[in-house]
Amino acid sequence: METANARVLKAIQHVEPDITPVNLGGIYGLERWQQRFGVASELELRRQLDLDIEYARPVYQGARLQEGLGIWGTPVDGVFSSDGVGYGSDRGNFPLQNCSSVAEIEQFAWPSPDDFNYDVIATVLRKIPEHKAKRVDGKYGLLKEGKSPEQCAQGGPWVPLICTLFDLFGMQETLLNFHLRPMVMEAAIRRIEEFTLEFARRSMQAGRGLADIYFYGDDFATQRGLMISPAQWRQFLKPTYRKVFALAKSMGYRVWFHSCGTFRPVLGDLVDCGMDVWETVQAHLPGNEPESLKRDFGKHITFYGAISTQHTLPEGTADQVRAEVRQRIRVLGEGGGYICGSDHGIMPDVPIDNVLALIDEARRFRR
Repeated sequence: METANARVLKAIQHVEPDITPVNLGGIYGLERWQQRFGVASELELRRQLDLDIEYARPVYQGARLQEGLGIWGTPVDGVFSSDGVGYGSDRGNFPLQNCSSVAEIEQFAWPSPDDFNYDVIATVLRKIPEHKAKRVDGKYGLLKEGKSPEQCAQGGPWVPLICTLFDLFGMQETLLNFHLRPMVMEAAIRRIEEFTLEFARRSMQAGRGLADIYFYGDDFATQRGLMISPAQWRQFLKPTYRKVFALAKSMGYRVWFHSCGTFRPVLGDLVDCGMDVWETVQAHLPGNEPESLKRDFGKHITFYGAISTQHTLPEGTADQVRAEVRQRIRVLGEGGGYICGSDHGIMPDVPIDNVLALIDEARRFRR
């Protein structure tokens, strides 16, 4: 029987593995899982569920921790959880919201790549069971009192591009500024990109030889389409994505890119940039039909997700979950190129037995 690592790499190489690899997004409402499985942490739970992929990331130890803030000087606790406020205007605290000049952007206290513990990446990767697939994430943990860096490296925010603009300016202001103040946005993007590339380089260097995959991501689409025009996407976002992907490839990593929603007009651009794995395929959305995705892009990328956390997992029966898993493997997994999993995090309204059915069916199903 192949190892989890062999299965994942085969899927990425478009070779059909003996068993379809399986993974889950973040698991929210952990208490009920802890009660049922007797585990102390999400990492313990993921290992008990025998998921195929484990991760490592650096840990932020800079001055903004004392204020309860993330690296951009914005709040992180209670913002992006299952019941968080996200980028909505009610949240407030958008530090660049009123910026109208490039000079103001340059005066902002941009984060430094020096403010992270990167050594923890290698420490965590070496402790992951040898047979698992290993990934370095473009995310960071937050150093917390009473916890080791290794424990802090198991969760925390990501380092996207447009979502960081949302975090700094507010969502509405960001989208308006692409039209009204493009030079201001380009200045902010330059600073985010500068940080991101050095942060990514140090993270990749720390995990080099210990992991095969680098995770990066950004959310620029809704369930109805892109938030900005394809032309704006190519002008403001694509150049940075291309640089991050190229850096990862130069250091021997496969690129795993998260972006949810439906964005068929620029999916080919991401392929051209070098994306190897697309997370997360919301197969119920227009433009994300599995048959057409496999036909048009299946020779170039591996699909991850496609089991609905909006419909099938929370609302369906275990048998319906199993049927969806079989259908996705038949279509997306033909000839390799598919990692089965939830198309978002597992929210508290998803029955545990439905999640177990997803994992079990992916392990059992054969063509």
